[in-house]
Amino acid sequence: MNWKKDFNTSALIILLVITAIALLDNARTADFAANLEDDKNRLEKKVTSLEKEIEEQSRMTEDIKYENDALAVNLSTLEEELAAAQSSVQYEDFMDAISVVETYKAAGEFKEVIDLISLGNFTSFGTLDQDDNCPCTINFKYSNLEWIPGVVLDLSGFKIEKGRIVLTYLTVEDLEDNYQFVLTKSDGFYDRTEKWRIEEIRLVEKEGSPL
Repeated sequence: MNWKKDFNTSALIILLVITAIALLDNARTADFAANLEDDKNRLEKKVTSLEKEIEEQSRMTEDIKYENDALAVNLSTLEEELAAAQSSVQYEDFMDAISVVETYKAAGEFKEVIDLISLGNFTSFGTLDQDDNCPCTINFKYSNLEWIPGVVLDLSGFKIEKGRIVLTYLTVEDLEDNYQFVLTKSDGFYDRTEKWRIEEIRLVEKEGSPL
């Protein structure tokens, strides 16, 4: 009969339509799932990036805090040093310090120099023999200096370093360096009275000297 044939055809068409709809729905579902996965990946990358940015900002904040603390400590130290320099070194101190160097400058024998040396950075004296015949050396913690009489000339400059007085003196032409005397209040080798003494003698290259 024709109606059976029509029914079968209609049923087949319906089945095909349902199948097509199911396939389209599956395709849409797959696309949606893929889009969700892409969104998830983008969000995860964004979260990771934000976490790194927050970590970097936190590190920068710590660095800035550390630098500020260090600057505050340095400023406090400088203020203390300035206050110490202004309060502890007076005109009379300068004159006493210059007098010590002038005594060193005029000394004709090594024994006249010994008690001008502070015990602070001093380590030892060196002489040629047991009778204190020279050449003689003054050995400081960071340097050694051969004592030579009559080589120190005129005062050419001064400054203050943490309560110490630093006096720069010119020397004779035969020497390559000028002398920079660092003076502090200290006990002496024999005389234990605290007064201005030479803590160190630095060698300062003369201007125009060959390298």
